[in-house]
Amino acid sequence: MLTTMRHATGMALTFAALGLSSIAARADEFRLESATLPAPLLVDGKTDTVIEASGVEPIGDGRRFLLAHDKLPGLYVVEAATGRVLGPPIVSEKFPAPSKIGPKWEGMALDPEGQYYLIGAHVGKTDEEQTAKSYLFRFRLKDGANGLPAIDEATLVRWHIARSLVAALKAAGVDDAGVAKRKIEGLAFRQVKAAGGQVRRELVIGLREPGDKVRAFTADITNASPDAELDLSLVFAFEADPREGVESQLTSLEHVPALGGFLVLTASEDAANAFHGNSLWFVADGQTGHARKIATFEVAMKAEGLTVLGVEQTPGRTAVKLLVTYDNDPHATKIPSRFQTVTLVREPR
Repeated sequence: MLTTMRHATGMALTFAALGLSSIAARADEFRLESATLPAPLLVDGKTDTVIEASGVEPIGDGRRFLLAHDKLPGLYVVEAATGRVLGPPIVSEKFPAPSKIGPKWEGMALDPEGQYYLIGAHVGKTDEEQTAKSYLFRFRLKDGANGLPAIDEATLVRWHIARSLVAALKAAGVDDAGVAKRKIEGLAFRQVKAAGGQVRRELVIGLREPGDKVRAFTADITNASPDAELDLSLVFAFEADPREGVESQLTSLEHVPALGGFLVLTASEDAANAFHGNSLWFVADGQTGHARKIATFEVAMKAEGLTVLGVEQTPGRTAVKLLVTYDNDPHATKIPSRFQTVTLVREPR
C-alpha cells in the first residue's frame, strides 16, 4: 500500500498544480495526486552544496536510496525520510579513479532481481574524455560495514556501447554533427515477452543530446557476455516542445510495467545554467514516435533522476509512487540538489 503523502505546498505545489491544470486541459487519464516538498541532501547535519544528483534507485524497501553524483565515481546511500547521506560513498575496485573528466554518471536502473545498472555520459571532446565517461556496469549490493551496503565485486559486469551508439544514431538518420554531440542521460530496465514465451531483458538508454528529439535506444542483455559490445536499436524518438525558447532534453526515464510504458523526464537548461522548467511524459510500449505530456513543473530546478518506489493497483486505478532528484548544478548556481516524492495516478477517463 502506498503511504498517503501530505498535499503539495510551496515548491511542491508547482509540481502538482501545473500538472493538474495541463492534464485537465487534455482530459488525460493521468493525474498527479500528491507531492512532498523538495528536500535537500544532508551531510553531517548541513545542507550539501556539492553533490550533483543524477541517477537514483531504491535500496531494499525504499527507506534508503542509492544516488549517483555526476562528478565522482562513488555512489551515495541516502535515508529517504530525512535526506541524510549515510557514510562515505560506496565504490567498486573496477570503477574508474576520480578525475576532472570522468566518469560522469548520468543514469541508473534496477531490475526485479535486485541488480543495479550504472552508465556514464559517453560524451567528450577528446578521445581521453570520451573513454573516461564511457562506462556501463551491472552489480549487486551486499551487507557492508556499519550496517551500510557495499558493492558485491563478484557480481560486477562491464559492457560497452560506445561504437554501437554511433552506429545506432546514424541508422536513425542523425547527421554527423548530431552524432558528435551525443550524450547519455537516462537508463531503464525492461523485460519483454518475445515470441514463444521467452523473456527478453533489455537496457533502455536515453539521450540528452542531440537535443532535436527525445531519443532512447535498447540493448538486449539477456545472454550478454561480460565485456561485450552491446548492439543498440531505436525504441522511440519524439519531439518535445521547448520551454521559454530552450530545448526540452531527456534527463531520465523509467519503464513501469504497471503502466505499460515509459515515464520520461525532460528538463530545459540554458547555456548560463538557468532552468526553464521540467516535463513528465508517458511513452506507451510499442509507440515509437509519440509521447503524452503528463505535467510541466518546477521552473527553478532541474529534474535529473527518476525512479519508482512502489505501485498500488486496484480495479480502475493505478497509483505509482515516484522519487525525483534535482541536480541543480550547485557548482555553478549554488542551488543545492534536492529530492521529492510524487504520487502519479492513472484512472479511466
